[in-house]
Amino acid sequence: MRRLFYTEDSIQNKISYFHLLVFLALLPFDRFFSTIALISFLVHSIFNFRLSRIQLVNRDVFYLQSVFWVTVLASIYAISFSAAMNSVSKQLAILLFPLILSTTELDLVKYRSRLMMAFAITCTLTVCYLYFDAFRVMQYDDMPFSSLFSAAFVNHNFSLPIGMHATYLSAMLAISFIYLLKRILLGSRKNNRILQAVALVILLAGLIQLSSKSVLIALLMIINIGFPWHISNPQKKLRFMVSALVASLMVFTVIYSVDIYRTRYVSDFRNDLFKSTAGAKENWRRERWKVSFELIRRSPIAGQGSGSEIPLLKQKYFEKKMFSSYLNELNAHNQYLSFLINSGIIGLLVFLATLGWGYRKAIKRNDLLLLSFLVIVTAIGFSEDLLDVNKGIFFYAFFFPFFIFSKKKVENSTSENQQATVAT
Repeated sequence: MRRLFYTEDSIQNKISYFHLLVFLALLPFDRFFSTIALISFLVHSIFNFRLSRIQLVNRDVFYLQSVFWVTVLASIYAISFSAAMNSVSKQLAILLFPLILSTTELDLVKYRSRLMMAFAITCTLTVCYLYFDAFRVMQYDDMPFSSLFSAAFVNHNFSLPIGMHATYLSAMLAISFIYLLKRILLGSRKNNRILQAVALVILLAGLIQLSSKSVLIALLMIINIGFPWHISNPQKKLRFMVSALVASLMVFTVIYSVDIYRTRYVSDFRNDLFKSTAGAKENWRRERWKVSFELIRRSPIAGQGSGSEIPLLKQKYFEKKMFSSYLNELNAHNQYLSFLINSGIIGLLVFLATLGWGYRKAIKRNDLLLLSFLVIVTAIGFSEDLLDVNKGIFFYAFFFPFFIFSKKKVENSTSENQQATVAT
């Protein structure tokens, strides 16, 4: 723990480090706090910027910003200038973080592991607080323990005390889970491994309670496919694959054994994608996706312009008497359809090309964290408008360039243990 707060570096770099530390510690909470941390870090970076570092702004920075530039260009022909400017302003973090992290004098390779550990600790403590709050509410209302496994404390209701969307909080827990699991496999000290194993159990419990289908699917894919790819020793790889399969089966058993989890993960998943078995038809994503395709057909190449998604969808919701979606101003709940509505095939291809570029980097560098981040973003994109919500934007805007630039100096290393030593 002491290593997280003690750094042997220049005053400027210490301030930069603690800015990132505070930003990550505040990320799972209200957007106001993380936004203030970002603004403070930006001001600090501007005051300490050196012109000699402008040469570090290269094609990688442009690739990382590409989604923002698509939004800017598509705002030119948007149906609503104010809505377009709102979309541009929300995505400013996608412009700023690649610039800041590529030009900072802080050695991101040196501090990558410390920052990720701080983030993992924050996420673990956040889950502990959410469970504590749930137990406090149950005690106050004299509810039985079984109430914890009911709709009152699952999904958005579980994350309600901190005002976080369940899917985006789940994404943060998943990244933390993967980092801690990797630390254990790389051979942390025994005492650390015990604490990290306890944190893994807490994070997994939080993930199941939050019931984000896309994130859990992504996490299981990473554990069963990503980790074996990352492990070079054949014997260790086989042992891990068997252990991962057993753990995955245990997770599925828990989900099928508890009614609310089975409803969230199985029944709701079927209703979102296939024929509805219960509930109002308009509540399921596939109904909003059908409406989205009607809008996409109007202008498939360039789209309707930035910020057009919700205004146009609201019109369609009203026409089709989807009043719940209309009153709640729901988006398409699919990032790929969102790009098609706002910036057409051009925008979608830019986004897919950016993800493809990231996957290529991750595979080339054998960077499990970057690969995991991209798998999570890809999976969430099928169920949420990741880049239309502050926390989704911050998750994408920070971790993408952070993993890119914090691995750059060691990408040619051939030893996994050497990489871990350098990072820690």
